[in-house]
Amino acid sequence: MLKSFIILILSFLLLGCEPPEPKILILEPEESDSEGTQVDENEKVSLLDTKEESLEDRIDKFRIKPPEDDFYIPIGSFRSVKPPSWFWTPPKSNVVTINYVVPSIDESEHAIFSITQFNVGEGGHFADNVTRWKSLFRTNDGAPIKPTFEVITVNGHEAVIAEFRGEYMGAGAAWHLRNHSLLVAEVREPDGNIYFKLLGPTSTVNAHRPSFLKVLDSLELLPASP
Repeated sequence: MLKSFIILILSFLLLGCEPPEPKILILEPEESDSEGTQVDENEKVSLLDTKEESLEDRIDKFRIKPPEDDFYIPIGSFRSVKPPSWFWTPPKSNVVTINYVVPSIDESEHAIFSITQFNVGEGGHFADNVTRWKSLFRTNDGAPIKPTFEVITVNGHEAVIAEFRGEYMGAGAAWHLRNHSLLVAEVREPDGNIYFKLLGPTSTVNAHRPSFLKVLDSLELLPASP
């Protein structure tokens, strides 16, 4: 009898004791700026800034070496005299043949000089390219820009220089750079077209315009091997 009574009491005790509720950890969301995608106009942005590089891009930087002769800019089967103050940097795109950093003349950012080569029939028509380059700019007041053009002679052929000035918006860039300029020269050779570009703050582009023209004027075929 006593044994049965003890079992009955234990049963009530066990049924009456509920297990403790599990503790739930609540993670509060991190505070974020509602304008996180916007860039402060006062924040300094550089044309040299790049997004995270792929492994292939990082490998390319070790594989691509600077020109052996720093006096010349190698351009396929051509070459041009390099301005002394310009210094080589690895191209960020496989499309670009070669590019250089053009030092700033004031407190603004450096400019970028690049060369792109296309075989015959590649690279699109110059007028279509002008439309595309124009879409990368607007005036500092937000209006459409009007590029200017100049025809010069390069390596015995006519070449066209297009110039764009204003606020550089980039190709889908989230940031805009005011007071920037882009000089683009199209040089047509029998085996394809060569595009010379100088992009950066207008003050720096203007200061290096003579050097840009000298690069074009000095374009020549590589001397024959002895």
